Amino acid sequence: MKKLFAILLCLVLITGLAACGASNKLAADAETQLLYNSSADMFVVEDSATGAGNINYTSSPSESETSSEAEEKIIKTVELHVQTKEYTAYINGVNAAVASLGGYVENSSTDLGTGSKYNRNATYTVRIPADKLDAFLEAAGENGTVTSITEEQKNVTLEYVDLESRISAFKTERDSLTKLLEKAESLENILAIQERLSEVNYEIESYTAQLRVLANRVSYSTVTMHIWEVERVTEEEPSLWSQIKNRFLDNLDDLVDGLRNAVVDIVGGLPIILPVAVAAVIAILIIRKLIKKRRAKRNI
Repeated sequence: MKKLFAILLCLVLITGLAACGASNKLAADAETQLLYNSSADMFVVEDSATGAGNINYTSSPSESETSSEAEEKIIKTVELHVQTKEYTAYINGVNAAVASLGGYVENSSTDLGTGSKYNRNATYTVRIPADKLDAFLEAAGENGTVTSITEEQKNVTLEYVDLESRISAFKTERDSLTKLLEKAESLENILAIQERLSEVNYEIESYTAQLRVLANRVSYSTVTMHIWEVERVTEEEPSLWSQIKNRFLDNLDDLVDGLRNAVVDIVGGLPIILPVAVAAVIAILIIRKLIKKRRAKRNI
């Protein structure tokens, strides 16, 4: 009887130990499942016995990717060539139009010039709100003549949506990583999650900066203006009479310019011409006097 009782007691102990092992395994599996369900982008599988773990990343589609339609993002750029007889008034008008329409001058350069036909010229690059572009182009024709205009439009909708999707995906991953970091226990997992968090934050900042630049180019159209001061505005298709008149006026201008330059050269050269002329007159007088003395000696 004692032997039989001992055998039964051993069987009970063995059964209890097996049940405890199964219970621990189920608890570990439940903890692993909980970590997985807490994130759609990343999960940590950790061995409860050794503490070792693997980190896997998955991605889920963002709202931008699943949207059927997105607002079109268009970048508009315009280049103008303008001639004006009233240079100062035109420049002041451009600055006033830019300010009144809520734009700004991105950069500008001015050449004071030296000739009489094209005394001054300037290049302006201005940024105008996209919805005010037509109003600015209309204002650009005041006090001047637009001789040529080039317009370009670039559709960047896909690029814009792609950047938004990347930012959204990385933000979702950041949130998931933050939750996992709170639940991580092993040092290996904590370091791995923190390293990934740094990478994700960098990507978010980088893509956000790109999106900001792209949004600015969409919201504000770029207009480059080449402004020339002229005495006569060039006609696109001049008539025969206009061509004759322009050629006559050009030749007359050349003649006037030539006379003006000659006067400038003569008057400007007086400091040199006068001493040379005086020296030449004195030399001539001396030579003539010497010649007279030599003739007088011969006659004697």
